[in-house]
Amino acid sequence: MRNTLLGILVLLSVMVLTLAQAEVTPIPWDLEVMNEVDEKYYIGEREYEDPSLHVVIEEGIFNDTVYLVARISIQDPTQLRSYVTGNGKQIGTYSKYATDLAKHVNAVFAISGDVANIDKNRKGTTRTGKHITRAFTTYLANATGVLDILIIDDQGDMTILPRCTEEDIAAFEGNIVSTYSFGPAIVLNGEQITDFSYRGTAYGANTKAQRICIGQTGPLEYIAVYSAGPDQRKPTDGKKCKGLTMTEFSDLVYSQGDVINAYNLDGGTSAWMVFRNERLNIYGNKGRNAIDDIIYFASAWQEE
Repeated sequence: MRNTLLGILVLLSVMVLTLAQAEVTPIPWDLEVMNEVDEKYYIGEREYEDPSLHVVIEEGIFNDTVYLVARISIQDPTQLRSYVTGNGKQIGTYSKYATDLAKHVNAVFAISGDVANIDKNRKGTTRTGKHITRAFTTYLANATGVLDILIIDDQGDMTILPRCTEEDIAAFEGNIVSTYSFGPAIVLNGEQITDFSYRGTAYGANTKAQRICIGQTGPLEYIAVYSAGPDQRKPTDGKKCKGLTMTEFSDLVYSQGDVINAYNLDGGTSAWMVFRNERLNIYGNKGRNAIDDIIYFASAWQEE
């Protein structure tokens, strides 16, 4: 009995010492590359959990279209991060695949972001109506009331400003970390958005396509939703997916429950969902676009 008690005391001492040498530590905002991810915290093919971060990814079928839903919870706002290619003067100049971007920064989970490139000389670049801030640096301030803009602040909260102007951004009460100008909003302050006509049919709202979004479900709790396109196949029966219009995608996202704000990001073959440095959303079609930036989640659990 005495030996058993002694063994328990030794085990408790080791546990206390281990906890004393590990803690959740805020990540410096200006840090580009995170610490390497410890493989032991991957507790399944689509789940990761350490004391600072939990990611779980589920798959389903909606309107004859396969989809992925990632639910993420963090302990500190600095774990919700962005990475954009380029340098201090010009962003979005070195497009790469999202798996490469996620691996570069040691992301636990990442999704494709905005069309962040603002080089006037680059084909396909548009600056109309955009406001682009990343990691507290503003690269473009041209919000003209045309686009819905997403703000992520230093508390880890997501705010969507519909048809945003620069005056709206100036009036925002909080410290802006990053902004996104793709859009539109698909859930706004808990209310589902179903009318996207103000963006015009050229925007592609009525096209059945691959789509992806980021959203918030609570304090330091988030959701990312991806839906496949008609060039991809369902894993259940191998038949082609139908793809979703923007309204159908909004139905899917809102049906997940407890979504406060959700914001559409760059879709089509630019849509990526990356976990463990692997792209999850292939579904029988390897078509992919190189992109300029990602939104990602990092571990803040430090062990010594």
